[in-house]
Amino acid sequence: MAAGFSATELSILEQDEALITTLALPQGAGDPLYLMLQRADEFDEQDVALGMDEPYIEYCGQGFGWYGHMHAVILHPNRLSVQMDAEAAMQMDDDGQIDVRFNFSPAQFGRLQLALRATFEGCDYYCEEP
Repeated sequence: MAAGFSATELSILEQDEALITTLALPQGAGDPLYLMLQRADEFDEQDVALGMDEPYIEYCGQGFGWYGHMHAVILHPNRLSVQMDAEAAMQMDDDGQIDVRFNFSPAQFGRLQLALRATFEGCDYYCEEP
């Protein structure tokens, strides 16, 4: 069964030499639901050795955060679909599918599209559906 939520907020930041894209649904006083994607601008030898040169994904907390471990990331006009690998799916205790629905303006969607293209540059598992 897919994990997911409907995002009402989009944040795209360049911070600490990394591009950070977050889709979120704030929960008032409770913990927010969010999907964060991050890619650093540069990597050193240690980053590469540890696999930290891959895009980072975090779903609703660092307990569900990985560098890489994504089989497919698909941007649709009204949702972002992520299929995690078997190791991440086992940690999530489900099938590893994350679907984040949204109803962003054309300008917000364009910003999201550009951010995801930069985040997943060179990754053959990222694609966009019309």
